Amino acid sequence: MAKWTRRSLLRTVAVTGFTGVAGCSTFLPGVPPPKPRIDVQSNGFKPSRLVIDPGETVTWWDIETVKHTVTAYESRIPDEADYFASGGFDSEIAARAEQTDPGLLGPGDRFAHQFTAPGHYHYYCIPHEDFVTMAGKIVVRTPEGEIPPPPEVVQPDTDHVVQMGPLDYYPDSLAIRPGESVGWVNGTGIAHSVTGEDGGTAIPEGDDRELPANGEYFASGGFESAAAAVEDWSTARKGDVLPEKPFVHTFQEPGTYPYLCLLHTFNMQGTVIVRDV
Repeated sequence: MAKWTRRSLLRTVAVTGFTGVAGCSTFLPGVPPPKPRIDVQSNGFKPSRLVIDPGETVTWWDIETVKHTVTAYESRIPDEADYFASGGFDSEIAARAEQTDPGLLGPGDRFAHQFTAPGHYHYYCIPHEDFVTMAGKIVVRTPEGEIPPPPEVVQPDTDHVVQMGPLDYYPDSLAIRPGESVGWVNGTGIAHSVTGEDGGTAIPEGDDRELPANGEYFASGGFESAAAAVEDWSTARKGDVLPEKPFVHTFQEPGTYPYLCLLHTFNMQGTVIVRDV
């Protein structure tokens, strides 16, 4: 059930609009809400990046026959900002834990939120977060009218660095020596994990996608098994690699170490090969 708090009541309202005639997936259900406005469509939020002044209220308007949510990444909004999500949830965990209705907007429904703190706000649609993530960003100017700098993307001091794109690791295959360290960096604004495939049943993989028998397990969030990483991903998401906190692991034993992103299991897969030298 959705939780309402003082901050969500003050900052967040969900307004039901008018429905239109179904036919094609995109239509204009009633009178458009005032700007600044974001149209919620099957292929994304339009615009996907919106710049506003502090104190302005943004309205999301679902112009599809498909249902969507507007759910903030709690770890990707300013620290002093109020959390926002369609459905009035006071946290990202609460929104994702609601199986029946995580704040779904139907055709013509509207969701509005007032932004007061300057900064960068990343959000997504829960039903369409995997595969090609449906996500957007709000940028709130400073009181002086300047665009604040985005959060720093920290580059780790490691022997090797793997950059995360929206749907890939670069490089996706890396050959290193025993004792060398690898750092994974995520500056995309989208949730990603680095989760080793340990050959268990928690992650469907083939026989060739498991760690060496004597290899140390590795996963962002510090989990000791894939099962623990998967369980966390559906709740707290400690395994989400943030821009300011890259994931670092040092590989000691030779062998092939496969890993993937728990959100994009089919698109984001990588391998670290530790040579026997």
